[in-house]
Amino acid sequence: MLSDSATVTSLRKPIAHVAIVALAFTALALDCRRHTVLAQRRDFLPMRAGHSTQGRTNNLPGIIFWAWERPEDLRFLNPGQDGVAFLAKTIYLPSPGVAPPETSPAEFIVRPRLQPLRIAPGTTLIAVARIETPPLHAPVSTTPAISPETRERIASEIAALQNIPAVSAIQIDFDATSSQHAFYSTLLQVVRRKLAPAIPLSITALASWCIGDRWLDQLPPDTIDEAVPMLFRMGPDSASVARFLRAGEEFPVAACRDTLGLSTDEQVSHDLLTRRFAGMPAAWRQKRIYIFAPHAWTASAANSILQEWQP
Repeated sequence: MLSDSATVTSLRKPIAHVAIVALAFTALALDCRRHTVLAQRRDFLPMRAGHSTQGRTNNLPGIIFWAWERPEDLRFLNPGQDGVAFLAKTIYLPSPGVAPPETSPAEFIVRPRLQPLRIAPGTTLIAVARIETPPLHAPVSTTPAISPETRERIASEIAALQNIPAVSAIQIDFDATSSQHAFYSTLLQVVRRKLAPAIPLSITALASWCIGDRWLDQLPPDTIDEAVPMLFRMGPDSASVARFLRAGEEFPVAACRDTLGLSTDEQVSHDLLTRRFAGMPAAWRQKRIYIFAPHAWTASAANSILQEWQP
């Protein structure tokens, strides 16, 4: 049970079978003060947007703020309406096709969150697990050298986030390459089996996964509850994705249709937020949005997003 100014220790429990890289503790602090900042615009913010097969995401807020690896004080948000998706741990996989050194017993490395996160009591929390791999220098056909046993342990690391007090959902952030899709697909299925039935499983999705590379459609039904199209930091795909969005079409991949992933510092995101994106269907205003900022959140920055996204 979280108390005022509590420190969550479940983020840093020692794990015997992996190397834990951590020199500081994670603080998830709550403040019992009820802030009134931003309260004037609550009537028009939907509590839910879209649905999953089992309705697990129905109670998630319509706007969720990403809190990445930096100190964040989000106590100004309304705990009854706004959500926070916070980076809880980062999992580093071995290089594709390369076994770990004999001097290291670890097949993967887990780094817990090292920066404090402050929220108001009752705020909806989504714990995010980021998966990273070294840059590829091998042929694209190479797949990660990860045994089924190691995959199980990775899945357990992710599923353990459901035990953090006040966490309502789990999200995985993994920019899997084409050669990693099979591994990721199986990992998602294993994670789903380890989660409580009511816990939603969300993933971030490259925009291409939602438009042309439809590998997510091959997942067994009910594996994930939503795939958040990342409509920023798109690299070479930016122009083609922008053309697709301007055409006013819905994402072909069903898992991508209920959410949008946006950033405060990119033009495409700004145009979507302010309805200046030609061809944007009116129904998109009912989607849940996850919003990223390159710097720590402030009340004024959050208020700007909330005002712009009103129906």
